[in-house]
Parts: sequence; C-alpha cells; structure tokens
Amino acid sequence: MGIGRLRSGLAALGILAAVSAALVVTTELPAAAPAGAAERHLAIATGSRGGTYFPVGEILAKHFNAALGNRGFRWSARLSGGTAENLELLKKGDAAMAIAMANLTGFAATGTVRYQGNRIPNLRYVLGLWPDVTQFVCRADAKVGTWSDLRGKRIAVGPPGSGTEFSSGVLLQALAGLSWGDIVPVRLGYDEGAQALREGRIDAFNAEAGIPTKAVAELLETPAEVTLLEFSEEDMARLAAAAPFYARVVIPEGTYPGQAEPLGVAGIRSALLADESLPENVVYDMLTVIYARKEAMAKEHAAFTKVDYDNPLAGLYGAPLHPGAVRFFTEKGVRIPPELLP
Repeated sequence: MGIGRLRSGLAALGILAAVSAALVVTTELPAAAPAGAAERHLAIATGSRGGTYFPVGEILAKHFNAALGNRGFRWSARLSGGTAENLELLKKGDAAMAIAMANLTGFAATGTVRYQGNRIPNLRYVLGLWPDVTQFVCRADAKVGTWSDLRGKRIAVGPPGSGTEFSSGVLLQALAGLSWGDIVPVRLGYDEGAQALREGRIDAFNAEAGIPTKAVAELLETPAEVTLLEFSEEDMARLAAAAPFYARVVIPEGTYPGQAEPLGVAGIRSALLADESLPENVVYDMLTVIYARKEAMAKEHAAFTKVDYDNPLAGLYGAPLHPGAVRFFTEKGVRIPPELLP
C-alpha cells in the first residue's frame, strides 16, 4: 500500500482569477421576463464551505444570474450536508437544482441500495462534472500505513447522512472489513474535520470532493505533518467487486502544497442535477452559459478544469437527463445512451 506524504508550510494554491464579464452565445436566448413578473428563486443545493460543491455552486449561480438574470429567475448556492441532503431537498421541493454524487443519485432515482422504499423520481441530470476524489487524510503520528490500520482510529467520516458518510462506510468495509463499530466515527463537515485533525482530536478524515479541496489545501499549510492513503491495484480490484461506481483517479503532482509526486486514489463522478419541473428552455440556456464560460469558470475554481466537456455524460446512471439537456447535447452531437433518455 503506497502512502503519499504531504508536508505543510509551503505556499497556498492560487486558483482565483478575474472573470470575463462578457458572454458570447451562439444560441438565441428567450426574451426577458415581462416587467412586474414575479421572480422565481432557484436554489442550488451544494455542500459545506470547506468542500468543492459550495464554491462551485456560487460560481454557477453568479454566471447564471449574469447571463440569464433578466429572464425571471434568480440563482443562489445553498449550504448543505452534501449529496444525501441535496437529494432530499430536491425531493421535498426545497431546491430546484443540486450538485450530487452519481452513485447516490442513481440509487435514489431507482429506489435501490440505501434508497430502497424511498425512491426520488423527480431527479434529472443536467451535466456530469468532476470526479469526487476520496482523500483520506491522516495524522502522521497516528501510524496509519494501510486501510486496516484505521481500526480503532477516530475518523471524521463526513456530515450525518451525507454522501461522504455513505462512501466512508463502503470504503472501510470493502478495503479493510471494518464496520462503524471497528472505528470511532465522528460526523463532521470538511472544515470541521480538518480543524479537528489539526488539533489532534481525530486521527483521520475523509474529504471526498473535487480537487483541489479547500479544507485539505488549508490543512497542508499548517506545521502538522499528514499522510494521504493511496489505493493499490489490489484495493481497486476489491472496489470493482464491492462498489463498481468507483474509478481510478490520479491527483497530479503539485495539486497541494508539498505534494512532490502524483497520488493514486479513487473517485466517483459528481453531477449537476435539476428538478424535473424546471422548464426545458431554462436548463438548455444554463448549459449554453456553462459551455460558453467554461474557461472563465476554470480560472475561478480548478474543479472546472476536471470536467470532461467532450464526454459530459460519462459515469451517469440511474436517473434520466433533463429534456433541456437532451436537446442541448443532441445539438452538440453527443451520443446519449438510451438509459439516460427521459
């Protein structure tokens, strides 16, 4: 089992840059809403401040408002506990959109695995995003060299009911045969988990998010020395049998302060979702904005550089595409798998 050793104290990542104010769109957008028409608020359910979902949701909302704000809609990013809460918010109608992990989205849409008897039929994919990368960060003095070494350790497994909490349980069971009773699970968000690790109140935490993850980067700027558990080929083979929605992900050298070599880990595709009731033209126009401004958004957060815009449907399953996404990708010549058609 390889361990990537990351040392702190180096310069922070600089990933913010100026954003272009102009939008070049080749498709005609709908006319502005009539004067006096009520504005509809579209909340994008995201995650915690220290993860990737929330800052990305803020960036998306900003660009949607700049380009489409005069059409009678107003977007905003909503803080949440992550994927599981986001899916429930969509189910209850408390959010119009969400960012979520594709595995849980598929389970929820089909009423399987943890969503057996609790199917959420109104979920619609808009776009596949980046891989949510599993980053099990451990204190060096906790002596964690393999996944089995996590037995008995105090681990921040993610917020209660979150996708990260679910994934932590899957990984611990598949890679080390560990249940919640074999560790000391602590249910914290990413910022809180990083702080607890820094203060020695926990031994490890799982930050499953797009890279670079703010909480992980900030942790590595402190004097504490930490390690990041990598996934061996044997680990990937075990995951292929127990959780085939995982895929190999390599964190490139230099992604984090002090990272001198690439790190082999695993991840799950995340996705942008919309409620089925959202008008087709609105989803179509949002995708037009995303593709027109992808370079500008990549300068605001590196997660956008991990989106495969040429293969935007890879890794999606269980739920269908929104009709607005079907129209957009059909016009772009993207082949849509039959199972993703509404």
